[in-house]
Amino acid sequence: MIDPQRVAKARPDSAGEDIAWPAEDVIILRNRPIRIGTPASRMSRYADEVWHIQPAHRDAHAAIPAVWWPTFPDALRQHFRAFFLAALDHPVPVEPNGRQSPNEQASIGTFPYWIIDMRVIARWLSDQGFENLSDVRNHDVDAFRTYVLRLDRTDGRKADLIGAVRVLWLFRDHLPAEGRLGCDFPWPGQTANEVVGATVRKRRENKTPRISDATMEALLAWVLGMVEQIGPDIRNAWREYQQLEAGEHPSQTKYTGTTQQRFLTHIEHCTENDIALPGQVGEHGLEFAGNHVLRLVGVRKDLRSGLTPGHKRLFALSGLPISPVASVGEIAGRVNGKPWRPTPIDVSELPMMVRLLSAALFTAICYLSGMRPGEVLNLRRGCRTHDDETGELQVIGHRGKGFDRAPDSPDLTEPLRPWVVVDAVHAAIELAESLHDLPLLFPSSIVSAHHERPSGANARKGTAMNNDIQDLISWINSEFRRADGADAIPADPAGRINATRFRRTLARFIVRRPRGLIAAALQYGHVDTKVTLSYAGNEDPSWLQDVAVEKLELIIDQIEEDTRLLEDGEHVSGPSAQEYRDRVTQSAPFAGRVVTGVRNAERLLEQADPAVHHGQGMTCVWRAATAACRKAKLALGLPGADAPDETDCRSTCANLAYTDRDITELQQELVQLQADAADPLAPQPRRDRAAAQAAQHLAIIERHRDSATEDGRGIT
Repeated sequence: MIDPQRVAKARPDSAGEDIAWPAEDVIILRNRPIRIGTPASRMSRYADEVWHIQPAHRDAHAAIPAVWWPTFPDALRQHFRAFFLAALDHPVPVEPNGRQSPNEQASIGTFPYWIIDMRVIARWLSDQGFENLSDVRNHDVDAFRTYVLRLDRTDGRKADLIGAVRVLWLFRDHLPAEGRLGCDFPWPGQTANEVVGATVRKRRENKTPRISDATMEALLAWVLGMVEQIGPDIRNAWREYQQLEAGEHPSQTKYTGTTQQRFLTHIEHCTENDIALPGQVGEHGLEFAGNHVLRLVGVRKDLRSGLTPGHKRLFALSGLPISPVASVGEIAGRVNGKPWRPTPIDVSELPMMVRLLSAALFTAICYLSGMRPGEVLNLRRGCRTHDDETGELQVIGHRGKGFDRAPDSPDLTEPLRPWVVVDAVHAAIELAESLHDLPLLFPSSIVSAHHERPSGANARKGTAMNNDIQDLISWINSEFRRADGADAIPADPAGRINATRFRRTLARFIVRRPRGLIAAALQYGHVDTKVTLSYAGNEDPSWLQDVAVEKLELIIDQIEEDTRLLEDGEHVSGPSAQEYRDRVTQSAPFAGRVVTGVRNAERLLEQADPAVHHGQGMTCVWRAATAACRKAKLALGLPGADAPDETDCRSTCANLAYTDRDITELQQELVQLQADAADPLAPQPRRDRAAAQAAQHLAIIERHRDSATEDGRGIT
């Protein structure tokens, strides 16, 4: 293992002096923080034909491709080696016109794109007969521009190639004389897009498709079922299997001596306890699973070479029946009141079940927290916590975006940030932690990781997790059907379910639920404040921007609905009835506006929002000065809210209004309350409380009817 702190810190000479070609044994990541636990085999040196740069990347789930130097032309290979070493060592130099921010090292995630572009440049130069970059002149880079313009590529890719030439020129002061482009700064005064004549499009609305309600609600329900019912059975079976594999299961203590003696003990045990021998379905039907018996009786893994003919005859003469599965664990979880499967899990399907469970846990955490997929994939054991002051549940991890992110190293650790979550997220994390003993919650593979990406230091790739989620949906639909025969999780109209779609879907789901505006205003306003305070100015507002866009859409729809109902004769009563009518009427003329950015949506939201919140059996026409819920908080010494708190709503509040829709809801509740008040089996305090609530509902309903206008507006 190489200690990054002991790696030589030799840097190229300062600009303007003669710079020698780097030594062959120079470690290429000498000036980059290296991920803790990186093996020596991944610490590439300058002369290596393959450069591994992934150890310098922050994210454990990212698969950063290596640099394969044989793909570069021989004559210029040394020149581009020197360039990439300089780019790893130094910040990107400032362009002559000063447009670029100084002192920012290129992210490791940028290098794969540079490699592709630099390879195109190197091959073109080689085809033109160049053996040194210093021989390239102004007319040569103009010829390369002509070559790029003729390529059958998008304007964006052409602009990338132009930008790559400029980057190569910018590092000239860190390169040997032969490796410096011998031209002036290419195409000064023009952007790369202008050089290729590309049309620059303004940033548009987030086009990531939301997952439909029918699909997401069903997926979430089954994911939570996996966490609560199915998952513990899979976890327990996996633990038992691991113990059996290692010869550490308590049931194996009775097996001693030779393999023959262990088999005799097992036959005796099965006979006394009426247990069938493990089986499997083979080419000739049901067969005896000899390898699993070897596992059960504690034979070491390296000695399990199958059963001898004598051993097979021994079991055949035992007269014991053969089970259709070689099972581990038990089925204790229930779905719809029944065991979720009729037989225990077979060892052959256990790896697949573990992978699907991991996908379910990831889905629960990613969707319910609003975190980016990469942020979830990089969560580590022990990430559950809570706020000591408020008691809120939290998850701590690392931010998933930013050029300045670097992997933890012995002398550098990036600050953690919190996410406020619900208890289901903590339950999913707890189950993930109990599924294995690896440091990452979602390692590259729980069952069998590739040697290039060992599970101890690498997380599951995003593409692999997306495939796992799709496999989870397919498995649920194949094993559990609806009563009408339809899929348990219906297909989404927008296509394949990817983790990147969860954040937008959650924003819509919360805001579009009944009383969603109140929930969003309370929960996400609080999260916004907490992120700002906890993250010291480096907050990530993108999730809240999604909420803002969804909220804007809902408010526009709500204004249209409220206006239509008022025009159709809906009656409104209560102390804020006239204020409700005025706000809806003033907001009604809104005819829509093109929104090209999230900030535009936020500004439009401030202008269009009438601050009318439809709650359960009531409508709050929000005014902070007269809000009873806010006054109650202030009286207790708590901070006053900027949005209604329906859980602390007071019937005497001056902000209340009642529409016909609210009255209909109250009438439905009144029937149940009157039944509860007359229930002879209910405790007297419960009956008294129901009677008081029923009387309150009835008074509101009667006042609403009495205040209806003579022309028949409202409920009759």
